[in-house]
This record gives sequence, structure tokens and C-alpha cells, in this order.
Amino acid sequence: MNSLLNKLSIRNGLILAGISAVITIILYIINPLMQYTNFVVPILTIVIIIALFVILGIDIRRNLGGYWSFGQAFISLLIMSVIVLVVGILINFVIFKFVDPTMPTKVNDALLNVTTQRLEKMGMEQDKIDEATKPFTDGETIAKMQPTLVNELKAFGWALLFYAVLDLIIAACIKKNPPMFAPVSDQEIIE
Repeated sequence: MNSLLNKLSIRNGLILAGISAVITIILYIINPLMQYTNFVVPILTIVIIIALFVILGIDIRRNLGGYWSFGQAFISLLIMSVIVLVVGILINFVIFKFVDPTMPTKVNDALLNVTTQRLEKMGMEQDKIDEATKPFTDGETIAKMQPTLVNELKAFGWALLFYAVLDLIIAACIKKNPPMFAPVSDQEIIE
């Protein structure tokens, strides 16, 4: 059963990674900065990914006979998450390193503008705005976005932590233990 569980998890992880990659590429083609400056886009993307995790998780449960423990569900979802993260980080690395090496600067400038505008609309004083936007003006944000091995490993670690928590919640929702006692048929009662 574990080999079937792993096989199904890898298959559905690759499906989910493919869908996630298509979403990332489409968003990049439409507007490369949209996923960083429009708070609705990342939220909508996460909702879609969560829905797909649930759908593909239930598909695995169905293929395993309709039942699986919390542990099996969590491990399966975690395998899917790792696949999605590896593919996602590779795509972002390629975009930031080869397709558009100026992306860290573009994202930094866009985030600086959006953050400054939001804080000004809230009526914040300029010195507090300057302090809040310091990571964008001192190069800290650009440095964190550079496609380096250290940055990619940090991104993977934080994202894996996020997905592990998400996987725990989803696993708790979609686990289904077999009944404690086998149902008795009418024929067995008559005999």
C-alpha cells in the first residue's frame, strides 16, 4: 500500500506542479509584477492550489480504497508539496536568473511604490513611511530576491513550513478511517 500511496502522491504532485507552473507562467506573461503588487492574485492562487490539494488528495484516498489515516494523508500531501515547491522554485530561478535578471530590482521598485502609496493613504507620517520602506531602499529586498543557492534554500524552507502546516489541516479534513466494525448484511442476520 505504501508503494501505491507514493506512486499516486508523486503522480498527483506532478499534476499539481504542472498546473502551478502554468499559473506562474501565465501571470508572468500578463504582468510580471502582478503577483507581487496585487494582493488578490496571491490569495486567489493559494485558494486554487488548496482546492487542487483537496481534490487530488481525495482522488488518492479513493484509489487506496476509500480510506486512509491522518498520517497517510499527511505524508501524501507532503510529497505533493515538495514536488510543487521544487518545480516552483526552479521556474522562479530560471525567470529571475535567465529570462529577466532585472526582476529583483523591478519587484523591489514596484513593492516600494505600492507600500509607500498604501501608507500615505493611511495618513502615516513621512519619517515612519521611510522607516517602513527601508528594506526596499537599502537593497535588503533586492538581495533576498537574487537567485542564489542560499536564497533558494531559504525560500524552499519557509515555503515547506507553510505547506506542512497547510498539509496538516487538509489531512485532518480529508482523512477517512475505515469503520471499526464491518457492516453486517441482511443475509448474515437471517442465518
